[in-house]
Amino acid sequence: MPLHTDVTKAAIKSAIDIVALAGETLQLRRMGSKYKALCPFHDDHNPSLEVNPERQSFKCWSCGAGGDVFDFVMNRDHVDFPEALRMLADRAGIVLDRPTGGPPQGPAPSGMSKSDLLSVHAWAQGLFVKALETSDEARGYLRDRGLSEEMVRRFQLGYAPTDRGWLAAEGKRRGYGLDLLEEAGLISRPEESPGMVRERFRGRLIFPIHDERGRTVGFGGRILPSVERGFVAQGKHVAKYLNSPETALFQKRKLLYAADLARAASRESGWVAVVEGYTDVIAAHQVGVCNVVGTLGTALGEDHVQGLRRLSDRVVLIFDGDAAGQSAADRALDIFLGHELDVRVLSLPANLDPCDFLLTEGAGAFRTLVEKAGDPLAFLLDRAAARFDLGSIEGSRRAAEWILEALSKIPVGKRGGVDLKLEKFLDTLGRTLRMDVAAIRKRLQDLRRAASARTARAARAAAATPSAPAAAPGAGSDAAPAEAVAADRGPIDPKDFDPIDRELIEIILNEPGSARLLASRVTAQSLRDEPLREILRAAFGLLTEGVEPTCEQVMLRLEDPRLRSLAAALTFSMESSPLPDDVRPASWRDRLRGLLDTITRRERQSRIRDLGLALDEADEKADPEAYRALRLEYLRLMFQRPDTKKDAS
Repeated sequence: MPLHTDVTKAAIKSAIDIVALAGETLQLRRMGSKYKALCPFHDDHNPSLEVNPERQSFKCWSCGAGGDVFDFVMNRDHVDFPEALRMLADRAGIVLDRPTGGPPQGPAPSGMSKSDLLSVHAWAQGLFVKALETSDEARGYLRDRGLSEEMVRRFQLGYAPTDRGWLAAEGKRRGYGLDLLEEAGLISRPEESPGMVRERFRGRLIFPIHDERGRTVGFGGRILPSVERGFVAQGKHVAKYLNSPETALFQKRKLLYAADLARAASRESGWVAVVEGYTDVIAAHQVGVCNVVGTLGTALGEDHVQGLRRLSDRVVLIFDGDAAGQSAADRALDIFLGHELDVRVLSLPANLDPCDFLLTEGAGAFRTLVEKAGDPLAFLLDRAAARFDLGSIEGSRRAAEWILEALSKIPVGKRGGVDLKLEKFLDTLGRTLRMDVAAIRKRLQDLRRAASARTARAARAAAATPSAPAAAPGAGSDAAPAEAVAADRGPIDPKDFDPIDRELIEIILNEPGSARLLASRVTAQSLRDEPLREILRAAFGLLTEGVEPTCEQVMLRLEDPRLRSLAAALTFSMESSPLPDDVRPASWRDRLRGLLDTITRRERQSRIRDLGLALDEADEKADPEAYRALRLEYLRLMFQRPDTKKDAS
């Protein structure tokens, strides 16, 4: 990866609005001049991420993540800086020395860049879409399911022919090598027959899977009925549904089908529904219920919770009424009860297919069902009644233990509304099971303490286990080792620094004109902490080149992502909460004058201490001239007026 100049980086930053970038995957809420959101980089329960449109930076006050657009993409997509630069350049329409689109040049190494994988996925999607146009059987299947041509286009559905070798041949004509096609999960080459190439998807209806930004990152394939019958006749078993394998782009435990298409409707309606099948999602969108997403053939998990929270604060989980659906609901509640999310559960009657119901009964009937979706606590009680004999003492005891085990996952003291609802439910549980409520509360406390102890032990075990830094997914051979090491050390906390030095850097980053006033007054060595010195050196370096050291320019100069995050934090911390009407904040010039006086006194006192130590160690008889020079300098500083230097004005 060639090195790119600050001019190139600045051009990319100026072309991309960090609010628009973050808003693609986060629910941003305007708070004064900034935006706030739940931080996607940790399990955030209260909005702790701030996005500053004026500074084009972001900062999480909980986990410490922060920086500019490059840092946001590096954190969000788990890529190194060169890859983030390529991705943002492509987004901005800026051509780098190495093209960001099209097939990679030369042999494809193991561990392709995300840009290369995105390119080949977009190309494959186009091939599948064209193949669908010529397959009467595939289009007939879609018609039989009641899916319209408009939905076929909106969801970019396709078809993978049964012909062997067709995808590899098309890739060769395009310039995509077998290594890249295999890395993308489109083909496989068996170890026992390295010369053989097998397409992963054959005779299947193709559902492209997009990330929250609408980029194709994988595929789901549904075997066509006639192809399935052909395999059965040959004595072969074939999976009805097949997804792309795990790649740097595709982790099905994190992805939600149609999340990119459901974002706007979910935020507008205030809720998002989760179903299981691809066609269930498409049918919902077809009848106008566009705030519906689906899982990718995997159970709902922790990563899905984070994705759903970015869509809406209320989630409606829709499960089939059969035994498998009820078991899936039980597993999902174990996950969702541990998060501060307004969850509702809708258990469909047995043999009721969401796709058929939507297309037959329409949007109104579906929304009516959703409105009846139950509170998860009430659902737990209903499930317990179905699983245990509540008429017996042992059945009631087992039911209570099962319910309380699930309740122990609810965060304690996070939201008053949740705690109040839980207290009322415990009263209901006691009456229903004919058990003492005080005993139920005590058992819940015991289970919570046990859960906390298990979590603490796991954390200690993880901390005690040495592990090598993991390579970022999609990182190629041009990954920056310094950045990987820096990221592994974690964010820098501004509170760890000398408050005088920290405030000085805050002023420099928020008031670029201050750097020129400081250039002749302060050196980097005047500051006590190396991270702050690095920021000051970057600002002064820009001055010597005739460039105004704005926060954006300074951050471009900082190679370490931890320093960029620190700089972002210091630009935010300058802006305090509103002051009373009768209080006027000091101007930055007045603050700077006071800081310079303090730093000058601090340096003078430090110099006096050093000279005092030198005098104690000096031998006046052995070198009288050196001793006299030290003593004169010591006395000069001792009696020097502290305001002899020029004021900052």
